[in-house]
Amino acid sequence: MLQIIDSTFLVALLGIIAVLLWFNLSDVSNQVRQSMLASNTSLQQSHAAFVRQIELESAIDQQRATFDQLNDEFFKFAFDPNSTPTNLPLLHKLSHDLQDQGEQLLAIWPLENRPELKANYEEAVGIMSNLSTELEGLPPAHWHQLAVDARDTANHAKILMADIEKIDNQLGQQIGDTILASIQSTDASTAQMAAQLTYLKQRALWGTLGIIILLIISRLYFSTRFQHLTQTAQTAQKVAEDAVKTKARFLATMSHEIRTPMNGVIGMTRLLMNTPMSKKQTDFVESIYLSGEHLLTVINDVLDFSKIEAGKLDLKREPVELRACIEDVLNLLTSKALEKNLELAYAVEPSIPLFIEGDMVRLRQILTNLLGNAIKFTDKGEITVFVLSRSHQGDEYELEFQINDTGAGIPADRLDSIFEQFSQADNALTNRNEGTGLGLAISRRLVNMMAGTIWAESTVGVGSHFHFTVKTRKAEGKLKPFLYPDIPEIIGKRILIVENNPANQQALQDFCFGWGATTEACTSSSAAIARIAAGHVYDIGLIDSNLPNASALDFAKYVRSRYSKQAFPLILIAPPNDPHPKEIVRELFNLYLTKPITRSRLFDSLMTVLGKLNLVTARPQESKLKLGERLPLTILLAEDNPINQIVATSILDEIAYKADIAEDGKQALEALRKKAYDVIFMDMQMPEMDGLEATRRIRADFPPDRQPIIVAMTANAMDGDKQNCLAAGMNDYISKPVLPEAVEAVLERWCSAPFPSVTIQENLNETVSA
Repeated sequence: MLQIIDSTFLVALLGIIAVLLWFNLSDVSNQVRQSMLASNTSLQQSHAAFVRQIELESAIDQQRATFDQLNDEFFKFAFDPNSTPTNLPLLHKLSHDLQDQGEQLLAIWPLENRPELKANYEEAVGIMSNLSTELEGLPPAHWHQLAVDARDTANHAKILMADIEKIDNQLGQQIGDTILASIQSTDASTAQMAAQLTYLKQRALWGTLGIIILLIISRLYFSTRFQHLTQTAQTAQKVAEDAVKTKARFLATMSHEIRTPMNGVIGMTRLLMNTPMSKKQTDFVESIYLSGEHLLTVINDVLDFSKIEAGKLDLKREPVELRACIEDVLNLLTSKALEKNLELAYAVEPSIPLFIEGDMVRLRQILTNLLGNAIKFTDKGEITVFVLSRSHQGDEYELEFQINDTGAGIPADRLDSIFEQFSQADNALTNRNEGTGLGLAISRRLVNMMAGTIWAESTVGVGSHFHFTVKTRKAEGKLKPFLYPDIPEIIGKRILIVENNPANQQALQDFCFGWGATTEACTSSSAAIARIAAGHVYDIGLIDSNLPNASALDFAKYVRSRYSKQAFPLILIAPPNDPHPKEIVRELFNLYLTKPITRSRLFDSLMTVLGKLNLVTARPQESKLKLGERLPLTILLAEDNPINQIVATSILDEIAYKADIAEDGKQALEALRKKAYDVIFMDMQMPEMDGLEATRRIRADFPPDRQPIIVAMTANAMDGDKQNCLAAGMNDYISKPVLPEAVEAVLERWCSAPFPSVTIQENLNETVSA
C-alpha cells in the first residue's frame, strides 16, 4: 500500500508539471503563431506595395522619356525645312507608345483620392498622343505653332509626373514605415515571448525544486516506513522460520521418540502373537497391536501434513494401473469392512485407460482416507467406488472418483468444514471412532496438487457421496495376463451374472466384456431361473452370495438339477465370512470367489473353471527354505535401544539370520575391523557416534572388498532423513516400526547377487537408481 501511495504521489506531481508546461507552452505557441501571422501579412502587404512602387517608377521613367523623345521629334519635324509627310510614321509610333504607356501608368495609379491629377494627366497624354494625327491635316506653316503647343503640353505633363513621383515617394515612405512597424512589432513580440519563457523557466525551476523537495520528503517518509515494515517483516520472517525450524525439530524429535518405543511395542506384540496364548490373551494382544498400528497412522498423518504445509511433498509421474490401485485399497480395508458386514465394490468406466500417469502412493492414500472414513461412519449397507471420465482430449483425461456410503450422513452446515485440518463432521460420531482430523485435509491438499478438486454431498440418515477429480493422461505400462483384451479362451463365452449390487454388477460386466465374453445380468435368482427356463444357455455363472432369502443356493440347486458342474460351472462370489454351509457350497458351486471382486481373481476363477489356468498364469513354486537358508549372510546390527535390539534380532531370526550387535557407531567400526560383514543395519541416532558418521567412516576407511551393504533402520522418518542416509553412503532405508517384510525385501534386493560384498561405487550407483 505504501508503494502504491508513493508511486501515485510521484505520478501526480509529474502530471501537474506536465499540465502546467502544456498550458504555458500552448499559450506562448498561440502568441507566436498570431505574431508570425500578423508579421507575415504586413510583409506581404509591404512587398505588394513595393512592387507597385517599382512598377510606377518604371512607368514614370518610360513616360518621361517618351514625352521627351516625342517633343524633340516634333521640334525637328516642325523647324526642319526639309521635313515631309514621310517623317510622320515615327511620330505616329511615338504617339502610340505614349498612349500605351499612359494607359499602363493609369492602370497602376497610386492614389484614387486625386481624381483631378489623374484627369489632367490623362488629358495631357491624350493631347500629346493626338498631335501626330493633327499634324497630318495642317499645312507646314502651322507646324511651328503645333510644336510649341506640344512643348507646352510636354512640360505640363512633366509637372504632372513630378506630382506623381511625389506621391510615389510618399508611398515608398509609407512602405518603409510599415516594414519598420512590422519589425518593431516582431521585436516586441519576441521580447514578450522571451519574457514569458523566462517566467516559465523560473516557474519550472521553482516548481521542479518544490517537487524535488516534496519527493525527498515523501521518499524519506516512505523509506522510513519501508524500513520499518521491512524490519518488521524480517523479524516476523525470522520468527516464522524459527517457528518452522522449531516445529520441524519438534516433529522430528517426537517422530523419533515415538517411533522408537512404537517399534518395541508393535515388534514385541507381533512376537507375542506368535507364541501360544489363551483366547482372552490373544484378544488383548491383538488390541494392543491394532492400537499401535492406529498410533502409527496418526504419526504418519501428522508427518504428511507437515510435509505438505512446508511444500516439501512432491508427486511422482509414473504409470499407475488404476484398477489395481483401487483393488489394493479395497483389499487393505476388507477386514475392517467385514467387521461391520459392509459390502465393498468398485466400477471404472470402460473408456478409461488401463494405465494413467500419476503418483500411485498418493492416489492410494486419498482413496484409503476416503474409504476408511466411509467404513468408519457406516454401520450397515455398502460402500462403492465409481470412476468416471469427465473430459477427454487425446491422451489427456480428467477423472472423477465417487465414494458412496450408506452411513449416518453429514449435516449440511458441516460439509464446508470437513476438509479443514483437525475438523470432523460430527463429534457424537467421532467420539466413537478414532482419528486425527487430518485425513480429509491431507486428501484435499493432495487432490489440489493433482490439479483437481474435492467436495462432498450428504443426506443425514441416508449416506454421503465424496467426489474428487484429478487431471492425468494415458500412460504405457507392462500388461499382466489378465489385463490383455480379448482372451482367446474367454472370447465368445456366455456368462450369466446374478448380482444385486450395481457397482459389482457393472464391474463384472466390464471385466468379462473386455476379455471378449458376452454377458447377461440379473438382480435376483428368480429372474435368472426364468432365463434358463426360457431356454437361454450359458457357459459360466457368476452368482453373488448376498441375494435375499438365501436364493443363491436355490438358484444353484435349480441349475444342478439340469446341468452338471462341467456343463454349467458356477462361481460363488462371497465375502470371507460367508455364512452359507461350506459343504453345500462345495457341492453346488465349482469355485468360491472372495470379495472384494478384483480383475485378477476373477480372471483366475474363469480360467480355472475353463481348465486353462495353467496356460496363462503359471505360478512360481514358493521355496520352503527361509531367506537365511537360501542366502547366507553375516549381519551386524548397530542399535542402542535394548528393546529394539530384541525386535530386530527376532525378525532376523524368523528368516534364519543370526546378527551380532553393536550399541553405537564406534562399536560398529571396531566390529567391522575384526570381522567382515555383508550387511549392517544401522540406527541413525546413537551415543558416542551416530549412524551417519559411522557410515562415512566406513566408506572412507575400508577398502572396496570390505565394504558392506549398510541399511538405515531408524525412527527418523521426516522428509530428508532418507536423503541424509543415502548421502552419507548408506544403500537403503527402513523406517521404524520395522516389519519383517521390509527387512526380507531389502536383503533380497541388495544381496541376491552371487557375491554379496559389492564395491562401494556399485552400491552408490544402485542407491541412486533406487
